[in-house]
Amino acid sequence: MSNMFFVLLILIGIVVATIIQNHWKMIPLPIIFIIIGVFLSVIPLYQHYIFNPSLFLFLIISPLLYNDAQSASRYWIGRGAVNIFSLSIMLVIATVVFVGFGVHAIFKFIPLALAFALCAIVTPTDASAVSAFARPNKKLQIPFTILQNESLFNDATGFVIFDIALIAVIGGSFSWTMALTDFILEFAGGLLFGAIVGALFHMLRSFLISINDDSPLVMISIEMLVPFLVYFLADHFNLSGVLAVVAAGLVQGMENDNLRLSASRMQLVRNNAWEMAEEALTGGVFVLLGISLPTIIERIFASNSQLLLLLVLVAAVVYTLKLVIRLLWTRYLVWMHLPSNHRWKDSWLMAVSGASGTISLPLAFLLPEDLSYNGALDRDALIFIVTVVILLSLTIAAVIVPKLTKPEENSEKIKPIEQWSREMIMVAMAKIKHEKDYPSEVQIVTDALSSQLHQHKRSKRRERIRLFKLGHDAELKELEQQHRQGNITDDEYKYYQEFMALSLYTVNFNLIRNILLRIRFGIHIGRLYQDVHSVQDILFTSPLIAEQYYWRQQFELHGEDIKPIEDFGYRTVMKALRGVRKENGSSSELHEVQSFYQQRHRRLNLPQPQSTVLYQLFLEAFHTEYEYFQQALVDGRLDVEVAEELEQNIIYDEMAYIQNHTAFLESEEPHHFTHKD
Repeated sequence: MSNMFFVLLILIGIVVATIIQNHWKMIPLPIIFIIIGVFLSVIPLYQHYIFNPSLFLFLIISPLLYNDAQSASRYWIGRGAVNIFSLSIMLVIATVVFVGFGVHAIFKFIPLALAFALCAIVTPTDASAVSAFARPNKKLQIPFTILQNESLFNDATGFVIFDIALIAVIGGSFSWTMALTDFILEFAGGLLFGAIVGALFHMLRSFLISINDDSPLVMISIEMLVPFLVYFLADHFNLSGVLAVVAAGLVQGMENDNLRLSASRMQLVRNNAWEMAEEALTGGVFVLLGISLPTIIERIFASNSQLLLLLVLVAAVVYTLKLVIRLLWTRYLVWMHLPSNHRWKDSWLMAVSGASGTISLPLAFLLPEDLSYNGALDRDALIFIVTVVILLSLTIAAVIVPKLTKPEENSEKIKPIEQWSREMIMVAMAKIKHEKDYPSEVQIVTDALSSQLHQHKRSKRRERIRLFKLGHDAELKELEQQHRQGNITDDEYKYYQEFMALSLYTVNFNLIRNILLRIRFGIHIGRLYQDVHSVQDILFTSPLIAEQYYWRQQFELHGEDIKPIEDFGYRTVMKALRGVRKENGSSSELHEVQSFYQQRHRRLNLPQPQSTVLYQLFLEAFHTEYEYFQQALVDGRLDVEVAEELEQNIIYDEMAYIQNHTAFLESEEPHHFTHKD
């Protein structure tokens, strides 16, 4: 049970960190994850926690690499094979050798083999973490593509070199011939084995699709098993489990490319499942580091309190040497596919973006527990050095990458996706409002579309209540005037005042008031119908809805009509709210208040909405949105990437409507309010 609670705490930490980073984007998300982990480490049950690196590689790293591989572009991998070989193999080897010799020369207390192992740990790059810092810039698309392809394969190279260096550290001897042989066997063997297993699963999934057994449960469950099985078997045969997983992911990615429009539902569910899994697993990596970090620092202080600053200096030297080699390598030994007039800028971007991250952590924790050299260096000290390198690389990337990817001042301004989406929705609303024959259905659709314009705006409770009070006072003033003019009777005036007071009382959204109103209306309905089921229904109906139908029926029972009174009240309120909008502009609070009065007016004055007409109007709205961005694309005002995102948003809206279409009618007149003779 404690392990389950621990996993739950990590998930909560991931959610909290993601929310924090959404509001403070300048802070790298991995660093926030680590800070959250440090806070979690104070829980007594999980103090002095150190995670199992082997289990960590199997459960977290293997599915992450598999998903990255199957999502990668096979076209760019094939076209950039030379760069992949250069960056993922040759640069890793060169970094380990040159930085290792440099660290050993500067810090004599670090043995050469251990320096190689340390450099192998920090060479794998985390392109996904760095890409979050970048700004959209078409001129730098090729460097980022190169970085993504590199990060798929340099992880495995780092793993293999780390294994070789670790053998030398533990055994005390080193053979170049044996090292080269082991490297080729692990590297090539892992690729071949992963490709074979991936092809077998590819055949299995294709067969299941052909016999119509491609339900999301079956297909995604099989796919989720692949990285774990491939990694386990490759590791059992002393092959590179990391490369085997990458190869299997590339083969599965080929199948996903071939599916295209086939098994669409399965692909959609699959993408969503992998997206959530990847974000959770990536966050879990850094949260676990944060939980383990206090224990590591505590151990270092216990052994030698003066060592901490020296270890920070070692980390700074490792990162600096690594950055210099990477800068020169990407400038002179990387093919850019297309001519570039900002070649040094491309190189600086690729150099700074080579941040250490997800893979480096488990590699550091794979160091043996009894590792120690003359009391100066042990496993905890090396893990601390790796942690500082990770923090340095991510922090520097967070500062420099946004500046490198910032569009030039004289470049054409790009309209943000939020503005395109807003314009698209407003065009759809304008089109639907022209349907004069179906006022109830038009109001439901336009209200749903309008809510999208305010979904990311925080509603202020006091402002909302102020606007409700403004509308209430305007309606009450008009009611009093109509009463003085003799247009409504004393009873109508009295009961409508009570109806308005209850409405204002209800919209404060107080939970206790909500429950009391439900009970009150339940008692009224029970007395009226002598029916337990009606009382039960009203208890589960919002008072905002129940009171409107209740008072309409009460007016009818007294031979009076609430509709004309509500009609002039509605028009008065909307006039007052339009004045607010003209003076202060639109706001989420104003939208909520207008929506409330529009819904009230619809329930009390407009015809019952028809499900068929409602469906047709929603389809018309979605079609109008499609036409809008398609025309912008034809006119050259819209990029394909933005158009794809807009199209995806519309598709999600359509799916949400299909799955929740009954919700748009459930708020209309319930059966227990139908007239009873």
